[in-house]
Amino acid sequence: MSRQIYISAILIGVVSTALGYFAYLTAGKGSIWGITTGESKLGGIFWKSLGLPVDQLHYFQQFKLINTLEDPTQLIVFSIIFGGLFTALLTKSFVIKHIPDKWMLLQAIVGGALLGYGARLALGCNIGNFLSAWAAGGVHAAIFTAALLPGTYLGLKFTEHFFLPRATPRKASYSPPLTTQPWIGIVFAAAALAVTPLLKPLATVWWVAGLAFGALGWISGICFASCYRDLVAPKYASGVMVKAIGLAVLTYSTGVYILQLINTPFSLTPPQIGVAQILIGGVVFGAGIGVAGSCIFSSEWRAGGGSIYSLIVLLSTILIGMPALALHYDWWLAVLPQDPKPFTLYNFGPHIGYIAPLSFSLILILFGSYIDTATRNAVSTWLGAKLLGKQSEPRLR
Repeated sequence: MSRQIYISAILIGVVSTALGYFAYLTAGKGSIWGITTGESKLGGIFWKSLGLPVDQLHYFQQFKLINTLEDPTQLIVFSIIFGGLFTALLTKSFVIKHIPDKWMLLQAIVGGALLGYGARLALGCNIGNFLSAWAAGGVHAAIFTAALLPGTYLGLKFTEHFFLPRATPRKASYSPPLTTQPWIGIVFAAAALAVTPLLKPLATVWWVAGLAFGALGWISGICFASCYRDLVAPKYASGVMVKAIGLAVLTYSTGVYILQLINTPFSLTPPQIGVAQILIGGVVFGAGIGVAGSCIFSSEWRAGGGSIYSLIVLLSTILIGMPALALHYDWWLAVLPQDPKPFTLYNFGPHIGYIAPLSFSLILILFGSYIDTATRNAVSTWLGAKLLGKQSEPRLR
């Protein structure tokens, strides 16, 4: 299973790079990807449909509420869900499950709200401010990471003492007949692909990439939240997800580096807000990780696969946390210093830009290997046999 996770992580990096390159072919400039800008717009569109003048808020003046079919950042949210949905069906693993009791429902709402509020306060989540930010050589990636890890720790501790003793999923679940699931999956996959002629070229690139991300997420179970938990609580960690995320960062950042070497025009501009705002947003987002037990990306593909808990986390993120931040956005801009602002190391050339993501990804892979007992024992055995001339002692029969 771990091999499957590692291969999927590498493929996520490959698809991320391909998204950037095909964005360049269709729009003249490559781009890194994220999901929370689109999610916040979906929340704004929902509340606007109920008659609230949310489009007059400064936040939605900056991130305008446009037609969903014309906005790649909104479309990728749905395509990740669809990717998880039809992949779960095709693999006969779709189950409507994780139906929460009242305490688990509260956990999902609180965790999702914190995820949404923190992500948009920092103008990025575990994708935009972590995976893509590291790949882009952004200084804000290190700032966000340094903030979200303590936040994750605090969220975990709160959850251990408050929610874990109380929150449990209900035993009820429903699964369509296994013989029919693949056929339903084929229908959904065909419908997802049939949408592409209706979309503009750039939107099509993001839509197809999102389908791939959702499929890879479901196949591997990859989750950034699990990586962060392993980093702040290594005593109970397997290290597998840390290595997987390290591989995803390494692959994606190497792809961006190669594109820079061949002079592909690329937009690597970090969010133009102050460092303090990214730090506070990172802590709040990390707390949401610890409470919800999932990241925004994994909430999407898990919701597609039938997890009611993940769906509630996602809806809370989009409909509560992000709109709440939009209401407070002006206040944060006014009270927090907006300088210094982050920048990308690619401003100093591709080689310098690649140093930070290369170093960080290797640290993740090495740390994950260290806390992974199986990997550590295998490496020790290999070193003993190859470097020190030691051979394993024969077993007694």
